[in-house]
Amino acid sequence: MLTAVRRGGPGTLLDPVPNPVAPSAHFLNVEGLSGLCTPGLLGVRRAVEDCFTERAMLCVTGASGVGKTFAAHAVLAGHPAHRSCLLSLPSRPTPADLRTAFHHALDLPGPPPDDPGVCDSAVLDALAARPRTVVVDEAHQLSPAAFEYLRYLYDSLPDGLCTVLIAGEGGEKTLRETPMLTTRAALWCEIRPLDADLVPLAARRLHSLWHQATCAQLRRLNSDFARGRLRRWALLTHQARHIRSTTPTACRGWFEQLAARLDDRGIG
Repeated sequence: MLTAVRRGGPGTLLDPVPNPVAPSAHFLNVEGLSGLCTPGLLGVRRAVEDCFTERAMLCVTGASGVGKTFAAHAVLAGHPAHRSCLLSLPSRPTPADLRTAFHHALDLPGPPPDDPGVCDSAVLDALAARPRTVVVDEAHQLSPAAFEYLRYLYDSLPDGLCTVLIAGEGGEKTLRETPMLTTRAALWCEIRPLDADLVPLAARRLHSLWHQATCAQLRRLNSDFARGRLRRWALLTHQARHIRSTTPTACRGWFEQLAARLDDRGIG
């Protein structure tokens, strides 16, 4: 889904993301779709670099579909692999789930120990061995006990632990009311939808298909459906490619058919 040509560069506004991002970070596996250096992604990059240097906590918030998770993955894709610790967690994770996720993300040998103390010791040794950036998606779903476990790890390391907590718009209140974050979260970074004036250029850089649409048409799609959220532009691109590949008259009327699907609530 993402084609990249170089490693290490931070990228500039609406450039393609400079490093390959794991497929799991993409909403849809749309052929030819590029990840973009949006204002939100560039803001997350700066915040992660600051928090990595200070071994601090960062909270990334924003509405659904604005690219919070993708931004974190894209930023870490430009770092050495040993710096990243992306936790894979179930819904409403417990401290036991966190222990298991850390064990696997840190590539520790064997299955996670049954003894919590033994598991914690191994996790802390691995985290102390080199600086890491821990990423927790849907962090607003963490229970108080799970937050306490993150606090325990953070406070047990002499220099702290760079921890990126990602929460949707509705979950920001949960993070802000979490006591352990009030003194440990160094930065709060909100990702907002793309400004309307950036949308035509962003859409055309997102996928070559949109080169065939006028600025007015792209603004219409954005106003009627996408509203500056690249996840919705990915869905629009998927639908447009499907129309063009399956409809005999698609080359002439694909945009009108796509717009009709929006009007008929055929995309949601």
